[in-house]
Amino acid sequence: MKRLPIKVRVTLWYAALLVAICLLLFALLMAAADYTARAYHQEKLEDAAERILEELAPEDGRLELDDMDDMPNVYATLFEEDGQLIYGYARVQLPFEDGAMRNVKTATHNWYVLDTLISLRNHEDVWLRLYTSADASFNAMRSVLRSMFLFFPALAGIALFGGYLLTARAFLPVKRMTELAGSIAGGEDLSRRIGVTGSRDELQALSGVLDAMLERLERSFNRERQFTSDVAHDLRTPLTAVATQCEYALSQESPEEKDEALHKILQKNSEMNALVGQLLTLARVESGQMARDDMCRLDEMIERIARDMEPLAAERQMRMELELFPCQMMGNRALLARAFINLIDNAIRYGREGGIVRIAMVKEGDGLVLCFEDDGCGIAQEDLPKVFERFWRADRSRTTSGTGIGLSIVKSVVQAHGGTIEAQSESGQGTRMLLHFPGEKLQLACLSDTKEKI
Repeated sequence: MKRLPIKVRVTLWYAALLVAICLLLFALLMAAADYTARAYHQEKLEDAAERILEELAPEDGRLELDDMDDMPNVYATLFEEDGQLIYGYARVQLPFEDGAMRNVKTATHNWYVLDTLISLRNHEDVWLRLYTSADASFNAMRSVLRSMFLFFPALAGIALFGGYLLTARAFLPVKRMTELAGSIAGGEDLSRRIGVTGSRDELQALSGVLDAMLERLERSFNRERQFTSDVAHDLRTPLTAVATQCEYALSQESPEEKDEALHKILQKNSEMNALVGQLLTLARVESGQMARDDMCRLDEMIERIARDMEPLAAERQMRMELELFPCQMMGNRALLARAFINLIDNAIRYGREGGIVRIAMVKEGDGLVLCFEDDGCGIAQEDLPKVFERFWRADRSRTTSGTGIGLSIVKSVVQAHGGTIEAQSESGQGTRMLLHFPGEKLQLACLSDTKEKI
């Protein structure tokens, strides 16, 4: 059996609960009205009994029964102790019960009846039975019940209609979410948002979370789309060159020319291998698949890498200046080394020929700042936000070698270790890369007292 939609179930529950509450309130009101009516009639009969007892007195062994019919809406009868009628008209046949008021229904009337046993001097005990009509109370109750039964269907209808409207309005964000999810599943634009505002409830909070998730998904899909396009573009050039060199080698008979073509093919193959290797590193870092449980001496790592890259700097008559102090942190040694290599390689590649590459450590509160600085051509201010994007290169002519994802890897590695990275540069004034690592990630072997600003 197919389950009813949640909106319908909530509506039915709401209507049922509202009707049940109304019925309960009605029942309580009817019970209160009945209790009030009984109390009123009992008090009236008891007052009448007291008046009769004050005036009832035997004379010469006979009862004086004057003024027993002067009480409005109260009827009195007297009976011998054995039940024989002495005075009045017996309206009901009912056993005597002293002090108890009872409700009795006859063929034509409803009565409240109160019995009182009277003990008199010089006379046998007698029963005083007082009656008062309950027709007005019962007719009013019957009229209210009839009205309630007539009103009940209207109440149920109003409850269902109102509940449906309230539920439909409350579930409107859910409907939007469903439609949006369906449009996304159908491959439509990810830029759409649910945008529930003003309700300040759980659905608005859920809407905000989903909108944030959609924004992240949109950015991710856009990055992947751009990534695919850039990879295709960057691989097309070396693949075209390889194909061209192969055709050239096949058309040549000279061994020297064939060897030259093969060397160029090998060079392009190395470029493609480097690009694929960088892409694999970036994918592993962003997926969180690489452990970060090595105790890394940052100063020793940077010093060793700088020493290994001195021949590359010497080709451009550049020198390196290191300002380091002992510092260690838990992390992934291979990832950190790759980040430092990329930063030093960029500084050498884009620095001024004959210039300086400066690498410094500075204590920042409980944390650490690493600075990699060159004195090269710099980066325009409008391009600074793009330097960490994949395949973006400041050298738009691409006359320099490189894959264009080195800084993307650096940023991912730094973030994977709980840090942040920022770029500072101006055209013609060099570039500075600042890596900020929080103190909880570090175990400093010694601290620098210098207050130098980077």
